[in-house]
Amino acid sequence: MTDTRPDPPVHRISRVEDRERLLAEALAHAEAQEAHYKVLPADEPEHGRWKTPLAVLLLLVAAWIALTPPRWMAGADAPRPTAGERDRGLRAAIWIQARQVEVFRLREGRLPEHLSELPVQMPGLTLVRSNNRVYQIRGRLADGEILVFDSAQPSPAFVASAPLLSAEGTP
Repeated sequence: MTDTRPDPPVHRISRVEDRERLLAEALAHAEAQEAHYKVLPADEPEHGRWKTPLAVLLLLVAAWIALTPPRWMAGADAPRPTAGERDRGLRAAIWIQARQVEVFRLREGRLPEHLSELPVQMPGLTLVRSNNRVYQIRGRLADGEILVFDSAQPSPAFVASAPLLSAEGTP
């Protein structure tokens, strides 16, 4: 239930001078309230003056860490593999590539032209085909010597490592 009739006018503020006086009083009151809330009382301590120096200090520390990270943040260097570990890794890589070549030959009925036809390529290895059934996979050992896997006559080093690789779940 709402009353649709407008309020009757109040004649004492109907004059322009009275309206301007009321507006001036309202603005003066708002300015006084704003000034009152802006000024801190003298007996209260000022809070927040410590925030700016702390922010600057944190920014400087963050910039120092980002530009020149200290040794304790970078961590220790990863250990480098020894020549023996690299040679064992090369033998394993050649053996895995040889197994992939055999799977490719069984599926496709031919040898791959390059190792890039295999699903996974090991870096630093090359495939040399003798004919459609015999091939060699070559890689370079740490001392510069070339290690060769010949599919016609596999080296005893590869034959000895085959059960170890197969036990780990590698084809």
